[in-house]
Amino acid sequence: SVDTGMGLERLSTVLQGVHTVFQIDLFMRLLDAAKKAVDVAGGGDCDRESPSLKVIADHIRSCAFTVTDGVIPGNEGRGYVLRRIARRAIRHGYKLGARKPFFHALVSTLAAEMGDAYPEMRRNALRVTEVLKQEEERFFQTIANGMEILEGALAGGTKQIDGELAFKLHDTFGFPLDLTADVCRERGVAVDSAGFELAMNRQRDQ
Repeated sequence: SVDTGMGLERLSTVLQGVHTVFQIDLFMRLLDAAKKAVDVAGGGDCDRESPSLKVIADHIRSCAFTVTDGVIPGNEGRGYVLRRIARRAIRHGYKLGARKPFFHALVSTLAAEMGDAYPEMRRNALRVTEVLKQEEERFFQTIANGMEILEGALAGGTKQIDGELAFKLHDTFGFPLDLTADVCRERGVAVDSAGFELAMNRQRDQ
């Protein structure tokens, strides 16, 4: 890891004879748990090979370990980074059909998989689950309206989302700019980030 940058997961990929880190035993179990959670939350029988499931499985690790270290979702600093990662994962679940909180349900699987190596994860699993559940519940209150507005803008065949709209999604619906950019990137649409910054600065100056 130190000398070559190979890392534990890449080493596991070689030792387990698979082609990507998402095929190692840890990720396979997280992917299974993610699929089950999304299906229960409204996704029906979502595609087992969906890239969105990989995003969810990857992000639950980042979020759960960050909360274990004492960070909680917020609007600035480390808390804002955590919120952005969590909401990106939740949006991918929404994309697969989830219409109620599901992301927090993966903490128990993660704790079972990594609890021996990271006992603090196992000790704090209930608190981590509750923190992520509260964040999900807040976001699910607004994601449907925000996605409806964004989908409406994208439906017209536009090549760029207006900065004012991107700011409205951020300010009113809790969609960080990078989350709007994620959705737009999937459709080959740009986001007016300069216009977003102008709207952000105008609000700060008021």
